[in-house]
Amino acid sequence: MVEDEVAHEAYLHYRRLLDGSWMGEAICWTVFVPHNGSALGLAEIGERVSGTGQFEIHETDTFEHEEVFLNLSDDAPWGMLVDRSDRHVALFEYNGFQGVYPPVLPRLSAGGRAYSACWNVNATNSIGFAVDGEMVFSFNGMYAEEATELHGWPQVQAVLPYFDWQKGESWRAAALTAIELATGVRLSEEWVGEAPFFLMGR
Repeated sequence: MVEDEVAHEAYLHYRRLLDGSWMGEAICWTVFVPHNGSALGLAEIGERVSGTGQFEIHETDTFEHEEVFLNLSDDAPWGMLVDRSDRHVALFEYNGFQGVYPPVLPRLSAGGRAYSACWNVNATNSIGFAVDGEMVFSFNGMYAEEATELHGWPQVQAVLPYFDWQKGESWRAAALTAIELATGVRLSEEWVGEAPFFLMGR
């Protein structure tokens, strides 16, 4: 069960992060949590995301400014920042959506669970959840109350009132809150600046 205070604190963090920020315009945030606590290698992450083996791995400290690797994705089919540990894999795309849709999210979820939320500047969006190679469900964050499968993702149910944009709430912040509550992984400006690796599709 999600404690109200914990959920509220996380939601306020994401409201502050997104309000007036470039991150509120067009991002995709994807987190994979392995069942066995075993870290995925960068090559395996690249294989799961690409599905074709056509990808490049870069260390972000080889770029002079972080804006460079965020903009690199404009010249490739996809590009994402990567951080990994034995507890999770976190993937961040600027103005991309590779992580959220089938077949990528189910492929990424093999041996664990994967959560993703993305949106663009037009508020076109998708929030998805996959387990053990199977897509459980996805829904439109602007109409979360209409989704019928939310019992499969209890953290979304716990923050459902925060999806109510017609009452001044932020469905974007609510989506990121649900991912944090489900995974323990927080997106922040510091994370974007410190993520050690960048994967790029070829």
